[in-house]
Order: sequence, then structure tokens, then C-alpha cells
Amino acid sequence: MSCGRRSYGRGRLPARVVGVLLAGLILALGAGLETLSAPSASAAPGDPPPPLSLRDLGSSATIGFPGQQGEVSLSLAVPPGLTPTEIRGTAQFPTFVTGGNVDVLQGDRLISRTPIDSAVNSPIALPLRGIRIERNSADLVLRTYLRTAGSCLFDDSSRFSIQNSTVSYSGRESTPETVAGFLPPVLRKLTIFVPDDVQPAEGAAAVSLATAVVANYGSATVDVEVASIRRGSTAPRQEVGPLERQVVISTTMPEGLSLGPGAGWPVLRIGGSAEELPAQVEFLASDLSSIAVSSAAVAGPPFAAPQLAPAVSSLADLGVGDQLVTSSGWPSIGFGIDQARLGRPSKDVRLQLSGTYTPLGGQIAVSVGERVIASWPADASGSYNRWVDVPADVLGRYTEVTVTYNHGDAGEECGSGVRSSLSLSSAGEVRSEAADPPAPPGFGSLPQALMPRTSLAWTNGGVDDVARAVSIMSGLQRLSAVRLGVDVVSVDDAMSSSAPAVIIAADGQRLPDLTLPVTADGQTLTVLGANGKPSNVVLTPGVSFGSLQVARDAGRTVLVATSTRDAADLDAVLRWLSADPDRWSALSGQALMQVAGQQPVVVPAAEQTQPDDSSSTGVSWVAVVVAAVGIALVAALAATLVLRHRRRAHVED
Repeated sequence: MSCGRRSYGRGRLPARVVGVLLAGLILALGAGLETLSAPSASAAPGDPPPPLSLRDLGSSATIGFPGQQGEVSLSLAVPPGLTPTEIRGTAQFPTFVTGGNVDVLQGDRLISRTPIDSAVNSPIALPLRGIRIERNSADLVLRTYLRTAGSCLFDDSSRFSIQNSTVSYSGRESTPETVAGFLPPVLRKLTIFVPDDVQPAEGAAAVSLATAVVANYGSATVDVEVASIRRGSTAPRQEVGPLERQVVISTTMPEGLSLGPGAGWPVLRIGGSAEELPAQVEFLASDLSSIAVSSAAVAGPPFAAPQLAPAVSSLADLGVGDQLVTSSGWPSIGFGIDQARLGRPSKDVRLQLSGTYTPLGGQIAVSVGERVIASWPADASGSYNRWVDVPADVLGRYTEVTVTYNHGDAGEECGSGVRSSLSLSSAGEVRSEAADPPAPPGFGSLPQALMPRTSLAWTNGGVDDVARAVSIMSGLQRLSAVRLGVDVVSVDDAMSSSAPAVIIAADGQRLPDLTLPVTADGQTLTVLGANGKPSNVVLTPGVSFGSLQVARDAGRTVLVATSTRDAADLDAVLRWLSADPDRWSALSGQALMQVAGQQPVVVPAAEQTQPDDSSSTGVSWVAVVVAAVGIALVAALAATLVLRHRRRAHVED
């Protein structure tokens, strides 16, 4: 909800906004070279892993506790042979919290009790000695007892939390002896080896395996890489670290899955003809892998492709469970509407919200961000059952919805509030219609605009293209709780199909006939406007860049990975995205561009940039974007030349 909003002309931007946009883009690109190299593992596979972020285990790295006496349930994945020893992090709390304790419980057992240091940003360590492990996991409850003084109205922005939480393990990781036990409950990195003269079926199997593994581990971050191996070889020489795995895919190996020796750790070998490989990959990633109790197994036919979700589903279908919150303030419940779980780009989303509340009186409010989208009186029935429409302008790839019970019995002094409760039923219906074109546009439409199946094609088809495909599809899969269906085909087949597509033309050659949001021809940079008309700017000198771009072609979405004649520029973009798992989810706009060695530039989507009314500046928004991107790229080129000059001067000195 905005106040005092100014309106500008349709197709126009004020001069002040133009200046801000230009300056922001130039600063973004001129920030300099970012080092993205990941630390290498120094421990052997059997050694304990380094402390793992809760993000690596599929949870948020921030543990937030509701209220003065709050509790949080936590499930820790435990690889065979290892035992969690402690949870560490940084304690954050509002000024009215003067101290307290954090208890760790398992069932009726108190595992540990840890005092809270009242110093700002104080470290906290929760011992887990004596924890019980069942089925490779440990279920815990963390409970806080806080001492407070003065005003102490707890809410989402003012609560006790443990940030940057990590889990430490002791012991030695058990060596996998069966195919079923090859993938551990926690996987830090998977390296997929394909022959150096990789065939299309082997590349397709690598992409399928990568998306299956990322989907299998859900919100846990798994680094997936592709490397080459000499055809006929079955044992990579590259060593692995703790909780890392290696897989070799080859059509020259016997059909099936088998464990073999590697560089000090078993390697999984997936073999078979071009027709047989898909079934073996699906078998490994499916729940049926648990029956592979020998060191080798052969799978049956592959599973059916993912299907579109129905127009009517329930909150439970979207992963929202029954919830009950009790608080001395205003209780609130948050949940997400994921367009990927809806199975397609969606519009006209309606939610049936039902539940109970105590005490009686007050108001139920539903909000998205700071905007209240619905509210109604909390009457004497103590229950609610309402339909709420999600406005189109707040609907994103993932939309966080919050239901809050506001009432007048929440006191501001510590201990003066009345305990109140709010519940939400997972049985509420969710209704939606298919959106064409997708909303939001551009990167915000991914991955739902690529469902239920997408065609993947590359112009070269070597190991490098397979690695790029794995990087892109793994990033897209991390955005979805639903397994992506991918069909690796030729570029001609991808362009002649009606299915959405991902096209990889790393060096910019043999790029199919597509209208891309941003193109470069020599010194001319072109940005496509909302009306389909291009606007140009001439750059002197010209610049080269890599890019990921979202285009629309014949009513479908096409994601294009390309460059201006240098595949290394595209690889720089993909490395930047892979360096932080949050970067894919934060992407917006219609194109991501990067000059080598510089920060990427996001080109806004046409629908995002176009204002509503008229302005006296007379400056077209398309011209602004063209000029901004052009100046930013020139600034990046200048920065690169300066760096090269300094390095050359340093060497000469």
C-alpha cells in the first residue's frame, strides 16, 4: 500500500528517474570484479564434514522463535556414521530482552539448556550430546524462555532468533555399499562425469540426473557439476570431499547401475544404450532406489512425465499444512502460493481461508507484504471461512500470504497481554486460471512457464554445453518443488515444437530465429519495447557480453543462453548465478547481461518498466533502458580496460 504516489505518463519516465536508473546501472557494473571461487574440500570422504549450514539441510539458516516462550521444531538429516554434536549461530533479540535460556528437547528428554548472552550479536552454541537418531534423522524441539523488561510486544520484526545457524557432526561417514545407499541424506556436491566425446543421450541423462537430484533434496542446496572422462574409463581420478558423490554416465558401460572403485571412494556407474539410460537415471532418483540393496541393479521402464495441476487444488496440495499459533500479541500465520506447484503460469488466484481464533472480537487481516488484500470482523463464532482474491499486481512466482488476528487485548507491557490463538486449515481450496502471457513476465515466469515439459537444445553439444545445461536446469529446478520435465532435442526440433524451450547457443552462432529482448550487432545495441518495437543505441567501442534472456515465441516461453561470439562470457554469467543459490530466485526482468569480469546488469521486463500516465519529460522508457544498458556496458568495458592496463603495468614493473 503506497501513500502520495506520483503518476507518470504512459511510455515516459521523469528525468530524475532516468538519472537514478543510469547511475544505478553504472554503479552495479562498475563495482569491480567479484571473486566467486568456492573453497575446496580439504578433508577426506571418511572424515567429519565441516559445519553445515541449516540451509544445506533444507531449512532456513535463521531460526526464529515466536513470543516470549516460543518453540520451534527442527529435523536434522544425519548421514550414516555421523552424529550431530551442536548447533551454533548468532543470537539476535530486541532491546527489551535481557536474557533467558534456550532448551533443546527430544520427546520428553531435555538434551541441553543454554543461557542467552545479553551482549549484542553474541554467539550461541546448543549442545546435542545424547541425541537419538532414527532413520537417518533427528527430530528436535528448541524452546526459549526469555527475560524481558518494559515494552515487549513480540512480532515478526521483533523476536528472538538464531542467525547463520550451522550444525557440527562427529564420526566417520559410512562408505556406501549399495546403490540404494549411494546418495546420503545430506549431499554437498555431485559431480557427473560424461565421456569427453559425449553423445546426446549421455548429455540428456546428465541433465535428467541433475534435475532429479536437486528435486530430491528439495530446499537443501546441492552443488551439481559436470566433468569429462576418457571414454571407456569408469574411475575418475578427481578426489571427493565429505558428503560428496561422483557418477559416471556412459553408453559404453553395461546396462544398469553399479558401484565401482574411485579415488578413495565408491563411484556410481550408470550404463546402457541411448534407449536404456533414461530408465536407469529415473530409477536412481525415484523412491524405488531403496530396493536396490545389492551393489548393482537394473531398472525397468521410466516413469510418466509430470502433468499440469488441476485448476482447483487445496492448500495442502501446495505444501501448506494445518497451522496453529498462540501468542501474547497478535498471532499471524504465513504461507506461500507457488506458481510452480500450481503447475503453470497462473492468474485470478482465489484462496479459501478457514480456521479458528481466540479470544473473540477484533479483526482478521490478510496481507501480501505491506499490502492488506482482505479483512473482516472477528465475530462471536470464533471461526472464519472466507474467499480471498490475490490481486494480479502482487502475484509473483512465489507469493507470501500472511493471515493476522488483530485484537485489542494485546498489552504493550511485558506480561500484560492476553494469550490469543489463530489457526489455518490446509483443506482450503485454491483456484486459478492459466495466464497467457505469464505474469509476472520474464524471469519471474520461470520455471512455471516451462511446465509441464520443456525442450532443451544446444548448438554445439560438447561437454561444455552439457555443463551449461546442467547449470541452468539445476538453477531452475531449485525454484520448484515440482520435478521439471526436460526433453533434450535438436535446435530445429525445439523451435518447431509448441512446447516451451531452453536454447543454449554459447558462442552466439547458429542461434535460431528469435526476437530476443536485447541484441547486439557490431556497435549497435537493441532493446525490445513493450509494443514489440526495437530501440537502438550505438556504442563506441562495441562491447561483448554473455546473457540469459527470456523471450516469447508463438505463445510460448523460450529461455536463451548466449553471448556475442565468446562462450566464456556466458560461462561467467552462469558462474555468477551458481555462486549463490539465492540469485536464481531473486532474478527479475527479461535479460541478465554481463561483460567479462564485471557485475551483471538486469534489463527490466517491458511490463515492469512501463508506467501508467503521461509526463512532461518526453523521454521514452525504452530509450532510457537502451541508454542505461549501453552506458553501463561501456562503463564495464572501460573498467575492464583499466584493470588490464594496471595488470600489464604491474607485470612490467
